[in-house]
Amino acid sequence: MSADLQFIFNQGIGALQHGRWDEAARQFRTLAARTPNAPEPAYYLGIALLSGGQPAEAAEVLNRLIRKHGENPLALNALGSAQAASGRAGNAEKTFKRVLTLAPDLSDAADNLARLLIETGRAAEASAPLHSVLAREPGRFGSRHLLGRALRDQGDMEGALAAFRAVLETQPNFPPALNDLGLLNYACGKGEDALECFERLLRLNPADYVAANNRAMALRILGRSEEAEQQYRALLEHFPGHPEINLNLGKLLARAGRPLDSAPFLEKGGCIEARWWNAVILPNQYETEEQVASWRTRYAEKLGAVAAEIHALPPADLARQAGILEMDVFFLAYQAGNDRDLNALLRGAQSRVARACLGHAEPLARRPAEGRIRVGFLSAFFNTHVVCRLISGWMTGLDRDRFEVFVFHTGAIWDGETDQLAARVEHFIDANRPNPDKAQMVRQADLDVLIYPDIGIHTGNDSLAMLRLAPVQCAAFAHPVTTGMASIDYFLSGELIEPEGADLHYTEKLVRLPGIGFNIAHPKVDGAVPPPARPAGAGPLFFCAQSLYKMLPRRDRVFARIAKAVGPCSIDFIDRFGLYADTFRKRMDMAFAAEGLEAEQFIRIHSAVTSMEFLGMVQAADVSLDSLDWSGGYTSLEALACGTPIVAGTGRFLRGHVSAGILRAAGLDELVAHDEEAYVALAVRLGTDKGYREQISRTMRANGPGIFDSTAPAEGLAAFLESVARGS
Repeated sequence: MSADLQFIFNQGIGALQHGRWDEAARQFRTLAARTPNAPEPAYYLGIALLSGGQPAEAAEVLNRLIRKHGENPLALNALGSAQAASGRAGNAEKTFKRVLTLAPDLSDAADNLARLLIETGRAAEASAPLHSVLAREPGRFGSRHLLGRALRDQGDMEGALAAFRAVLETQPNFPPALNDLGLLNYACGKGEDALECFERLLRLNPADYVAANNRAMALRILGRSEEAEQQYRALLEHFPGHPEINLNLGKLLARAGRPLDSAPFLEKGGCIEARWWNAVILPNQYETEEQVASWRTRYAEKLGAVAAEIHALPPADLARQAGILEMDVFFLAYQAGNDRDLNALLRGAQSRVARACLGHAEPLARRPAEGRIRVGFLSAFFNTHVVCRLISGWMTGLDRDRFEVFVFHTGAIWDGETDQLAARVEHFIDANRPNPDKAQMVRQADLDVLIYPDIGIHTGNDSLAMLRLAPVQCAAFAHPVTTGMASIDYFLSGELIEPEGADLHYTEKLVRLPGIGFNIAHPKVDGAVPPPARPAGAGPLFFCAQSLYKMLPRRDRVFARIAKAVGPCSIDFIDRFGLYADTFRKRMDMAFAAEGLEAEQFIRIHSAVTSMEFLGMVQAADVSLDSLDWSGGYTSLEALACGTPIVAGTGRFLRGHVSAGILRAAGLDELVAHDEEAYVALAVRLGTDKGYREQISRTMRANGPGIFDSTAPAEGLAAFLESVARGS
């Protein structure tokens, strides 16, 4: 090669080495024109074009080179990369495999093939070429990083974590491994480990906005939401239109119960996931009834539109929409409407995505009718939680000669009540695992019937409930709303707690078990801590023990009318979460002013208290006022155990009818009001007639044990399970 041609060649190589792709392409294009029979200029021209983001032109150059000079493995490998980068995955796969036929030890080609297989959803096929490379070159960190990605995509989280960590032991500042390790830790709920990875990336490159975005995600799952919000807002100052950052900030604000703040960011998210979240965000409290109606209309319209988008997606694209499974719709049910159609719309779209992500979509055949019936219960709240207390009687009350009970505790909290339950059931499984592992654990139990007590309050378990993990699947009343899921066959409730016509409220077949449908241990009310004494002459004490978000503006007048009729009295509420008092006070001010009263003379809102302090408040009250549209459940049973008279209503749906059923089971129909007028009149009578209160208290104490000790609900459940498991 002449001196001037050598100079051009050296200039081109130098430009390649320093990432000056256009300059390199220009030099090698000149050299190729002057030396048309030399393969090297064409090869390096292809590399420069590929590196500079021109894969289609690179492929043309490399194809001409190969046709003219034959199948050189290095040229073929570069061609495969160009084909992959220009969206021709099938051609690229054939090219890489041809390279490995010609040069089995060309590790770059093996890596490229593995990367292509991973990116096209065939991670299992990627493992073999990577293992071959690592057998020859165990220190090849790029191949080990790819192996980690392949293992991750196959669901082997521990293997993937080990691979990424092995890379970082020898290459501690390798950004792709740091990023993938951080994301995997995030996916596994290891927030601190994820945060460390992303902060290391930012120390390497403070301008890395991807790492900054991921850092904010890690901060969120660590409960450091204010810091996460600050991080997102700082990023948006530099990238105001960035879809992913807008989406993530919108999701953060939505989770914090700030729908008005979140909507503008979600609208800039520019994807189905963002439109989904923007559709299903709801306030956790309302100032007026007009707001309730407006938000419900918005929800229905936007959900209908984005659900249609989900249903129009081809199956291959569904798994990429996993973000729509993260947002709970807990507060929809607190609007006091019939949620059957809306939940069916919501869950119909989510189910397509859940099954694409997790599998287990096909119906399961019933097991042979021999041996004991295998029954599973799955919840994240088998600990000191109302769900555990409501359902324990079922799990421990089934006859072991007829039933084999499996309890899957998916929650992170394991406490004394967890230990007690674990000791009383045959199989207690710690299932606090990622959803793919949980699904596999349930399937391996080979159940006849699977019961989800509380669908609607834990998004991870809701995703499982959309699968088919047992031949018969049931929801139950611990979250007293229809699931809307085609995968749930039955809804287990009680004959006394369901209103008339309740079958129309469910997508599932409604099963009315005897009585209130559940039996629980007598609440332990001894040791309750009494509240501070009230001044003499303060009048009767009414206590509404329900969460403030249960109470809609339409019912505010009830409390004002009670106060007006009784005169001096206290009506106490509790704000367990410290989020709802301000709005509720404003509503009370308006309602009491309409009656010519000042709310502050009657209303007291307490902050969070311990369970024993709460029971002390129940015991100290003269009257327990139940919320009308979403009644108490366990709190009403605690009032029954304390002998504190309850005023309950008859809601249109199960969620507003539970206290009424409990009182009827206790022979206290007279405490169930059929409208607001009757509710106010009953509350006034109980508040002002001490003799009547004492009579009611005696009846409650006398009849309560019959509810707490009843075996009828568990016996009814057993009969139901035998009928559906054996098909009798």
